[in-house]
Amino acid sequence: MFSVGDILMYTTYGICKVDELQEKEFMGKASSYYVLVPLDESKTKLSVPVDNPFTKARLHYLLNKEEATNIINQIPYLTTKWIDNDNLRKKEFSDCIKNGDRKETIIILKSIREHENSLVGKARKLHAIDRQIYDDGIKLIVDEFAFLFGMEKADFYTELTTLINKSLER
Repeated sequence: MFSVGDILMYTTYGICKVDELQEKEFMGKASSYYVLVPLDESKTKLSVPVDNPFTKARLHYLLNKEEATNIINQIPYLTTKWIDNDNLRKKEFSDCIKNGDRKETIIILKSIREHENSLVGKARKLHAIDRQIYDDGIKLIVDEFAFLFGMEKADFYTELTTLINKSLER
């Protein structure tokens, strides 16, 4: 269970602070809720049920700098994976990002970027759902890692995308 003041990654919204724990009654049943405040939207408050499996799968402590650095250093060596079946790819990639595995998220980002590169010159574009998955994943990684390293998001985004692109040139 998280505590008031904890800084977390909520894969639906980004980095949030646990502002308070509340008891609420819904349909005659009392339940505990986290009140989360997204760091990017301090006027927004999210009530998230503590015991909901959906919530539990999407709330994570932030990595530490060492863990984040280790993942960044692995990018050139991470093997991409592509799933040809659009529906299966959408489900697998989306679920992975929502479940918060940062290394797997970067593998997905790298895989989508590699696929997008393969479409150049074929008069084809990346599917909209793949673009959305990429955007969702990059936002979560950039938000967390820029926060950890005390960088501007735009600067970390540039560094991350440059590193991914260079790793695909090998």
